[in-house]
Amino acid sequence: MASPPERAVAALESCFRALPADAVPAVVDCVLASSASTSPAQLFHALLRSPTCPEQEQEQEQGLQAQSDFHASISHAASLRHLLSRFDNPPKAKDALRLLLWRVFLPLLRDTIEPNLHQVIALMCDAVSDTGSWDLLGATIAPFCIRSSAVAMGLSTRHDSMLYHSMMEADFAGDNLPPMLTLSKASSVLASLLGDILVRRRTILSVDRLDSQEDAIDLDAFVQNLTWDLSALVLKMFAHGQEYRSCATRTLLQPLLISLADNPCVTVMLGAVQHKLSRFGFLECIWDSCISLFSLGCGERLDAYNILSLYFSTLKLGHEVAVLGADKLQEFDLRNVREFWNQLRKGLVDKDSFVRKQAFYVLTISLSIFTSSGNDGSQHCSSKSSAALPAQTKSNTATTKRERWANKEAKSLGVREMDQSDERCSNGLDRWKIFLLLYEMLQEYGTHLVEAAWTLQVMLLFESTPQTDYLNHTSHGTFHAQMESWEGILQWMTVLWERGFTHDNPQVRCLVMQSFLDIAWERYKVCTQIIPRGFVLGSLIRGLNDVVHHKDFGFGGVYNSKAIKGAESFFSTYAQNLTRRDRMHLVWSLASAAKHDSFGRAGLMTLASCVASCTCQSDINDVPCATPGKEASKSDGDVPAEVRSADLLDALWILSERSKQHFNPKYRLKVCEQVIKVATSLINATEVPLNQLLHFISTIPREFTDYFGPLRAIVQEWFVQKKECSPGSTLLSKLIDFPTTFMKHNKQDQGSNLFDDEDVNAWEAEARRWARTLFLVTSDEQHLKRILGFIEAHGYKLSESEQCPVGECVPVKFFIIVLSFIEELEVGQRKLVCQDKTILKGGSDRANGLELHDLNEKLAESLSLVLETMVVFSKLSCSVFWLRNIENMDLPYSVKGKLGGPSQRRLATSITSSVLQGIWSMRCISSVASWCNHYSSGDSFSSTFSFLWDFYWKVIEHSTYATETGAELHLAAYETLAYVLAALSAARNSQYLDLVETKQTNQARNFSLDISMTTFLNNINHLLTNGILTRSRRAVLMTWKWFCVDSLLSISWCLSDNESQLKRLDPLFSDSTLRCIFHDVIESLENAGENSVLSILRCVRSVLGLLHLNMGNRNFTSVGISYETMMQLAKSSWILHLSCNKRRVAPIAALLSAILHPAMFCNLEMHQANEKGPGPLKWFIENLLNEGSKSPRTIRLAALHLSGLWLTYPKTLRFYMEELKLLSLYGSVAFDEDFEAELSENHEARFEVSMLAQSPDREFTEVFINTELYARVSVAVLFHQLWKQIKENNISETEEALQSGKLFLLKLLDSAVNDKDLSKELYKKYSSVHRRKVRVWQMICVLSHYVEDDTVREVISSTHTCLYRNNLPAVRQYLETFAILLYLKFPTMAEEQLIPIFHDKGMRQQALSSYVFIAANIILHSRQLSVQINHLNQLLPPILPFLTSHHHSLRSFTQLLVHSVLSRLWPTLHLETSEDVIFERRCFQELKDYLAENSDCVRLRVSIEGFLDVFDPNTSGTPSGIFSARSEVSEFECVPMSVMERVIDFLNDVREDLRHAIAKDTVTIKNEGLTVEEHGNEDNSGESVSELSQPGCQDALDFQKKITPRRDSEQALSLNSRGPSRLISEIEEDDQLFNLALEARLHAVEAIKQSQQELIVVASLVDRIPNLAGLTRTCEVFRAAGLVVADKSILQDKQFRLISVTAEKWLPISEVPVDSVKAYLERKRAQGYSVIGLEQTAHSRPLDQFSFPRRTVLVLGREKEGIPVDIIHALDGCVEIPQLGVVRSLNVHVSGAIAVWEYTRQHNQPCT
Repeated sequence: MASPPERAVAALESCFRALPADAVPAVVDCVLASSASTSPAQLFHALLRSPTCPEQEQEQEQGLQAQSDFHASISHAASLRHLLSRFDNPPKAKDALRLLLWRVFLPLLRDTIEPNLHQVIALMCDAVSDTGSWDLLGATIAPFCIRSSAVAMGLSTRHDSMLYHSMMEADFAGDNLPPMLTLSKASSVLASLLGDILVRRRTILSVDRLDSQEDAIDLDAFVQNLTWDLSALVLKMFAHGQEYRSCATRTLLQPLLISLADNPCVTVMLGAVQHKLSRFGFLECIWDSCISLFSLGCGERLDAYNILSLYFSTLKLGHEVAVLGADKLQEFDLRNVREFWNQLRKGLVDKDSFVRKQAFYVLTISLSIFTSSGNDGSQHCSSKSSAALPAQTKSNTATTKRERWANKEAKSLGVREMDQSDERCSNGLDRWKIFLLLYEMLQEYGTHLVEAAWTLQVMLLFESTPQTDYLNHTSHGTFHAQMESWEGILQWMTVLWERGFTHDNPQVRCLVMQSFLDIAWERYKVCTQIIPRGFVLGSLIRGLNDVVHHKDFGFGGVYNSKAIKGAESFFSTYAQNLTRRDRMHLVWSLASAAKHDSFGRAGLMTLASCVASCTCQSDINDVPCATPGKEASKSDGDVPAEVRSADLLDALWILSERSKQHFNPKYRLKVCEQVIKVATSLINATEVPLNQLLHFISTIPREFTDYFGPLRAIVQEWFVQKKECSPGSTLLSKLIDFPTTFMKHNKQDQGSNLFDDEDVNAWEAEARRWARTLFLVTSDEQHLKRILGFIEAHGYKLSESEQCPVGECVPVKFFIIVLSFIEELEVGQRKLVCQDKTILKGGSDRANGLELHDLNEKLAESLSLVLETMVVFSKLSCSVFWLRNIENMDLPYSVKGKLGGPSQRRLATSITSSVLQGIWSMRCISSVASWCNHYSSGDSFSSTFSFLWDFYWKVIEHSTYATETGAELHLAAYETLAYVLAALSAARNSQYLDLVETKQTNQARNFSLDISMTTFLNNINHLLTNGILTRSRRAVLMTWKWFCVDSLLSISWCLSDNESQLKRLDPLFSDSTLRCIFHDVIESLENAGENSVLSILRCVRSVLGLLHLNMGNRNFTSVGISYETMMQLAKSSWILHLSCNKRRVAPIAALLSAILHPAMFCNLEMHQANEKGPGPLKWFIENLLNEGSKSPRTIRLAALHLSGLWLTYPKTLRFYMEELKLLSLYGSVAFDEDFEAELSENHEARFEVSMLAQSPDREFTEVFINTELYARVSVAVLFHQLWKQIKENNISETEEALQSGKLFLLKLLDSAVNDKDLSKELYKKYSSVHRRKVRVWQMICVLSHYVEDDTVREVISSTHTCLYRNNLPAVRQYLETFAILLYLKFPTMAEEQLIPIFHDKGMRQQALSSYVFIAANIILHSRQLSVQINHLNQLLPPILPFLTSHHHSLRSFTQLLVHSVLSRLWPTLHLETSEDVIFERRCFQELKDYLAENSDCVRLRVSIEGFLDVFDPNTSGTPSGIFSARSEVSEFECVPMSVMERVIDFLNDVREDLRHAIAKDTVTIKNEGLTVEEHGNEDNSGESVSELSQPGCQDALDFQKKITPRRDSEQALSLNSRGPSRLISEIEEDDQLFNLALEARLHAVEAIKQSQQELIVVASLVDRIPNLAGLTRTCEVFRAAGLVVADKSILQDKQFRLISVTAEKWLPISEVPVDSVKAYLERKRAQGYSVIGLEQTAHSRPLDQFSFPRRTVLVLGREKEGIPVDIIHALDGCVEIPQLGVVRSLNVHVSGAIAVWEYTRQHNQPCT
């Protein structure tokens, strides 16, 4: 039998799930009353041991998620708490409470979900409060939760800085500790616990009782201890990961801040030491944590702003005192912490939008708190400057329509309130309002709102000038200095500017940048220097790099923009008062930006211009400036360190180097000009190390500094500036001494004498830079004599061979110096010859005070003195090539371990040095011999040439040893031979050929170079095929091979300049040798490397040319150049072309001139197809043009070469109709900027382009060389020149040329008529179809001369087909031009074909306009008077009726043309022979007078003055007439504006009154449904004219019976056959059926009208078909009275019907164009409708708070832009849909659907 406590427990457990917790105490009391033998303590312990206890039930059921279980647990705990309050013995009650906390409340807290946690905490605190044991709670639950948090963070469980760091572990047996809580659970328990005890503390303190005061002491101690521990815990959580910071911020921080607000100072005892924590101390700790987070990543910055936002939000909710410091113990004031405001500014411009939003929230809420504490100096008035921003002041009369709309929007936003107020001062609070408004607009609102308010508010900020004596803000605090000093204002302005520069909308970016640059900075010099340097060097420069600010950049070759000019002005003012040191630092910082950021074309130009503008000052002071903003300008960083001239030059070097990637020479010239301007202003050339100066000059393109270069004079002036400190420190002295310094070699170790190719290349580059700079500086002939003396002295030293060991670097450096000097002089000579063709050998140029030719002769004289010494030295050095019995040696590690890059010599380092010495000695001798032979007279150099030829024979007869080292030495010999042969081929003297002939074994041989060539090929091919060399080295040898062959073959072409030599010389090469070379070339083409492309293609060109000279008129097939051989050549060369860099000009040009050689092009067999396929050249051209469609450079060079070949051989044209069409229709918008740069910089490119066949009209076509028009212009010029030659009988192939022209014309006409794209009638302007149509008809106009009697009918028929079709004016004008040219050439066909067209009443209006224009020009431009009079009499009368056409453009067009005809040909109208004629003449006279004097006609003629005279029968069909350079020609395909386009533009834009009058009929038709009929108070719900039946109409029963003629005639026949009575009965039956149908229709219409709501949706601003279709479906579903669209033609769109699912059939839809929307809204307002817009505006109301009037017109805005400002002001109000997310707008269809549903809901319309 159960004991009484057990029975009581059973009774209680039965009702725990059924009773609420509040009813449990009463039930417990009843149970105790019913069992007198059971005490509360017994029942407590019995109930504690019961299974209902969560701790014991945990194994049976995990968690208390079910609501019934939770109620049972709460009731169980409530019963225990009530029993505990009935304990009589306090110590026992305390022990019982400990058990209750551990065994009941802890498990309950662990398993309770968040919403129910507060109830458990409250119940637990009630139990503690009943016993007054708050210290027990601090020894159990509180330390357990804190320990759980520490364990979760991985911290030690014992903290000396915490009070509740441990718990009474004695309460648990052994290690049977309860499991720790999770971090989120422990934090939630602590937060709820602190919140609950704070409420209890306030309640106790409000009760003035002694016992309550005693309880308050214990509770206050617990609150302070817990607050102390939580503050330490929160700070530790802030220092850990994001998860912990988020938990602390989300859960613990707010109750902790509230606790600190209630407790100004928390006092705790840690051991024997008392500690205090004030709210300001904790704020400082929080700020320190935030500071550490700010310095980390983006996530940490966001956490810091979240902490601050929560801090300020908590204080805003009634606890401001915690930050404002009402008490006297204030220790920390965040307002006056400068770093706080700096971090806010950084957050406002952060890239992360979440960071920006949080920073903005912190700013707004902190300002609301800071400013609410009292003014404290914030009301310092500021006088408004009357002279502020004069450049931005505009009169009202000068404002544009867009600006007026912006002003209206600004008024609606209230942004003009301060500007219109009577007070002429502003304080910091007003400026904060302006700042917040502008920033919020940039962050949240649309473009039109920014445009409306930005300029005005920025002006207000600048015009509200702070007081002069308030610049020193330190006495007033940092907070008030933010908007009460220029420094503070400009710092916050930079936030707005930086945010605007990076805005997502390009229009906003342009607006902000333009407003910044438009500020008259020269009037705000103090402000300019206060602007933070970080903003100027960072955000501003990056913003100026944005392409949207430079829309006009580069047009017409002008590399400037409005933004660049504004930036130059700003930086000029910014640097105006800086010292030289500060200016150099600024310039260095700006130029260094090119190193860290990537700049576009416009951005780099802007950067260079800004750098230059910083230096363009009349005076550069070395003393500090005395401006107030001097120190403030450095406030955002340290004092600028001193920048050395060398560092600045390095930065400028980077800026100049970056300009290379943009190729265009004009662009690079301007960038380099700015760079040189900076260097000359701030850098003394003598203060910079010479090597660094040489590097800088090397980055400037040499064409800018060479003779006649635009920058040469500036650089020379910089170099020779007379500011040297001592004579020995001049730049010239350094340059003169450079060779001596360069030759010095420090032998610091044993291997110092060794060098390799990398070392030599570095020496060569350095010497070339020196030679270039030397000729820029040198102005005295004496200086160069010192250089010549140096050459002579060191040349003689070469004879001391015993003292100069082989492999020594000094001779190599000497040879490099000599070669660099010679090459620089050669470059100068070429420049002079290119500039002026008259400067030949005897010419001279006085640049730099030198006579160039004299200098060349003096150099030749000096070199001739040491030439023999060089030869002797070279013989010794070249002995390394012939070494015998050399075994393979160990290679250096730089060669063994090298992966990729240029191939290196596989030789030991010591042998490499000797080889390089031999190569450079022969290279120098070759160059010197060629130079001396050119500038010295006599035959004194025969011995040198003999030595060179001996070297040639020795190389080609040398046998390679079977070792890799021997093969490498032989390869080096061939490398040397390439330079030797280059010099021999350039020598203009044939005497050395005798030296060759002496080497021939067969003296009877007629061909001088045959044996030498064959021996060379056999020897080098053996070296290539013996397998000793590695693959990479064989590729190098292949390159040198073709260099040598090219030089040998070019000897013939060099000798061809001297006819006397050719007369006595036989051909140098036999046909068999040339064939051998040709086949060798074909075999090598596919495997040739990129370095050998030019040389091998030149060999092809030379071989074909020599074969052609040798054969005369013989066929190429007879010497082995067959169809198969040529096809193999074409395919191999094409493979080579595809494998190499196709963007280089020289290889492409060489490929064209080699394969498409004139000697082969004239052979028809190479073009025509056979059973094997197309001809070789045909195959090659097809592939070339197909590949060229992707490469503008390739197709332009191909057009240049092919047009010249086709003009020379017109019989080949018939094979290339498709290719001609491709060239004619080709167009690529790509602009090949580096094409011109490569031609100007690369001598090889210029030479190869000169070898191409030249254009028939080079002067005309070169204008288009770098445009998409070039290929088309070349073809047009080709056929035009052919026609001129045909007409003049200047070519032998006249018939072939004529037939080719006809064939091509018919080909293009067939394409225009039948091609899928070219025959389209519906296409967009400027689309690819539009462009192709223009191109084809431009070419057809050029081919009009080729129309003859045999083709004219076919041609005119195709022309009429195209004229009848719809075409844009740009295409139609060429159709009209072609037709006019045809009819002028064949006048008899004009009347025959045009008169029937004018009489065709079904002809399209567009076609009629063209035919009127054609007829008028035929009349005006007929060449014979009789023909002209006949045309006038026959063609003018049919045109006159079109003067009354209802089509406004045709009518106006005809008026213009008829007036032109009558005014010019009136005297030829002889109409005076009869009265009828007199009447006719009077009619014409009246018509002529009207057209001449009517004001509208006069204005129309004035507006198109000159357009009617554009057609010229002599030039309109020529390339110069079609591809005109007239000013009115647009950039679109070189198409001028047509007369018809000008008429239409006039009617639409210029004559507004006339335009409205002409468009009246169209507007009336479109707005027919808008006509308002007055019916008293009757409502008109139908908005469409389609609603034909109205119940109250008098003639509602009238109808029109539709019949067809056939049925009508059948009815007439049946009437005769039937009697009257039967006919009457049938009529009555029909009437009855009709009445029934009519009655049913009327009922249906009435039902629909009654169910409609009085809501009209206006969607005329919506243009996307899916949105319109969705709105149609929505409006029909909710029975809207109508939907208004801009164009009802969309109802026929397939996509519209697919989405609307027939809704348009049941919904009245009206058409209101966009221009008529305002008129429509006014009309609806007059009918009693309220006009409501769905838009976010300053005064829009939330949709859920707005009551729609029953009669509502709902206006929807455009996609993205919304409702325009002018329509917003025509509305009665605006509503907006409340939003909770980040995105600021909904789709227009979705928004409209929500608004329509809200209207329907409000007016209780049933939806079925």
